[in-house]
Amino acid sequence: MVLACEMIEDEVRLAMEALPPAGRLPVVWVESGLHERPEKLRAALKELIGRLDQGALEGKAVAVPSVRPGRGPAANRREETMVGPVDEVLLALGFCGNALQGLQARHLRLVFPRVDDCVSLLLNRGCKREQIPRDPRHYYLTRGWFNHESTLKEAFEEWNRRFGPERAAKLRKTMFAGYQQVSLIDTKAYEVADCLEQSRDVAQNLELEHGVVQGSVQLLECLFRGEQDSEIVVVPPGEPIGFGHLVGAPSEPAGDAPPGHAAVAADRTVTDRKGK
Repeated sequence: MVLACEMIEDEVRLAMEALPPAGRLPVVWVESGLHERPEKLRAALKELIGRLDQGALEGKAVAVPSVRPGRGPAANRREETMVGPVDEVLLALGFCGNALQGLQARHLRLVFPRVDDCVSLLLNRGCKREQIPRDPRHYYLTRGWFNHESTLKEAFEEWNRRFGPERAAKLRKTMFAGYQQVSLIDTKAYEVADCLEQSRDVAQNLELEHGVVQGSVQLLECLFRGEQDSEIVVVPPGEPIGFGHLVGAPSEPAGDAPPGHAAVAADRTVTDRKGK
């Protein structure tokens, strides 16, 4: 099964389409706002993995917290999803401010792409982590940034309310002083025209240039297909995820891992049970 940030919902769904229907894995969505608070993201992932790990031990389905991807506060979209039992969890996100650091499972393999964050994940078009064409002077967006909860957007709105438009503009300019351009990533998972105006508005409000850059869901496809690749990290049961998994050459999958790490979705049933 897959744990994925709702911010990249478009890209996850597109990557899933590369698999035959019977091989498409169930997805549990993690609320996007947690990405800007790595310690909370780590806590949420730890809870999810812990519950799935218990299910693997007991050989039964377990209820895990999820969100329905969409607009509005995550608190209004939370639900529980029944998953399992599974023997592997695919993490469709990056290291994200060390949010993956220290995560481990006793009875599950943890598999994730070797990227720093979701921006690098979507900019990777078939290269190694060190070769990803990412410009540190660019602030990257996708349609998901506009469609899902973001603490940065909330901060901009709060500054306008608290300080007024003029002072809020100065705060934004100070915060983004190191940036030159807002770049909308064309991942082919959505129509760029649908959010081009919004993206240009962000650039204008930040007094930055604007551009569109090419992205890809290639690494997500690789993850979902269960391919063994230098940019896909497979962490065996009992081993914690460490920074070395990100920066070093990932080791080959453990001997007890199957040739392809992704199992058939038909064996991993999921049903939704709505809740708070």
